[in-house]
Amino acid sequence: MAGPAQQKIKCPRCGMATSDILHIDAGMRLALQTTSEGQTGEVPAEVCHNCYKSLSSMVSKGVALRMEEQAKAKNRQMMWKSRVGLVRRARQLMEVKAFSDAAITYEKYLRVLEITHELQKGKLNPDVFGKSDRSKELTVVTSVYLDLLRIYDTSPAYSSRMEDAARKLALFAPYSPIYPDVVRKAEIFSRSAKHPDIVKLFLKQSRKNRPRCFVATAVFGYPHAPEVIYLRQFRDRVLKQHPWGRRFTFYYYRFSPSVAQKLAHRPGLRRMARRGLQFLVFLLKKLS
Repeated sequence: MAGPAQQKIKCPRCGMATSDILHIDAGMRLALQTTSEGQTGEVPAEVCHNCYKSLSSMVSKGVALRMEEQAKAKNRQMMWKSRVGLVRRARQLMEVKAFSDAAITYEKYLRVLEITHELQKGKLNPDVFGKSDRSKELTVVTSVYLDLLRIYDTSPAYSSRMEDAARKLALFAPYSPIYPDVVRKAEIFSRSAKHPDIVKLFLKQSRKNRPRCFVATAVFGYPHAPEVIYLRQFRDRVLKQHPWGRRFTFYYYRFSPSVAQKLAHRPGLRRMARRGLQFLVFLLKKLS
């Protein structure tokens, strides 16, 4: 005589009728929190056998993905830390005139930056340093491209690489506090360089890339003053990223030349404006 038929119930997850219900323990539920299904709260306490197998597979894939991401993050962190040693080693090689080895080491340093910022080769740009606690790295990059400019000038075979270094230097230098020093060194270097035309290319492009700041320049009396450089960077990295900032910049350039001209002939007013801009820079740095 046949026994009573097992009572079937509906699976809370898939809705299929089943007599085989399995409990999802706390550990599995915790692991599923990293999946899209777990985040939406759609994992019930009990499910059918097929759903249990599906969820188990999701947990395995989730663990593998987390381990992969953790490994990538650890690798990027190790590479980021290695950059200091690379720059130090390259400068030591420069001192003993091992220029080829120095260039290779500098290029490794630049590649480390591209990888840690998840950029394609050759795509390093000043913007990647603008909104992070690594903004000081921009000055190091500028000095590296200046050294590469000198290194590649030592051989006619490297003229194309020298031109690439010149263009990159022109891209980074205007946003670095050492810009005046870089320009001065480049001007001196152009007198003895084997490729003075490439050095002059850098000087021309860097001045073209150099943002203007009429009022701040008039107030501080020097276009490369630290406050002027900071305000230019704030304009390019913050104001120009928002519609209201671009509107403000438009009107600033419309009226600032006449304001700057008046300030240039009124020392007292210029001193007041200088104190005001110094305080503004102080506040912006505190808020950034």
